[in-house]
Amino acid sequence: MDLMSMAHDDGHTGAAAHTCPMIMVFHGGHCERILWRSWVAYTVTEFAFSCIAFFAMSFLYELLKFLRVQLVRREARKEAEQLAEEQRRKALGDCNGCSETQLAEIKDKTYWQRIFNMPHIIQTLLTFIQLIISYLLMLVFMNFNYWLCLSVILGLSFGYFFFGYVQKDPKDSDCCP
Repeated sequence: MDLMSMAHDDGHTGAAAHTCPMIMVFHGGHCERILWRSWVAYTVTEFAFSCIAFFAMSFLYELLKFLRVQLVRREARKEAEQLAEEQRRKALGDCNGCSETQLAEIKDKTYWQRIFNMPHIIQTLLTFIQLIISYLLMLVFMNFNYWLCLSVILGLSFGYFFFGYVQKDPKDSDCCP
């Protein structure tokens, strides 16, 4: 019994299974099994739509990175504004004409308050989605099809072109500390 006849049944005829094997070297062509057994691009049109889908997914990956950076910056700006306001209130507290009412001081948040606040939960969900997309893109690249690889690379590049300009500080990178 050869390896092709031992392949899992994907709902197509045996002849179709022979025409779209998983090739583990870089190659061209349009007949590919992509990510799941049921996702097989038999025609050029199906393959082209698959490439467009992975381009869009790669672009979305870069958009998620951009959104996460923006959320972190917005929260840091809010905290800095609150700290500046608190310091301004303390500086004005020494004046003679101020009201007698004490203003509430901003207290440091506990560990659990920081974890269960909404911005951190949103960041966690965005990270979760970003990780899923990144591993799926890696698996698509591991099909070793030139066109699928190119669609992932172009999607990431265009996404960086539109959203990567924001990271002016090298410390903003997701890679390398």
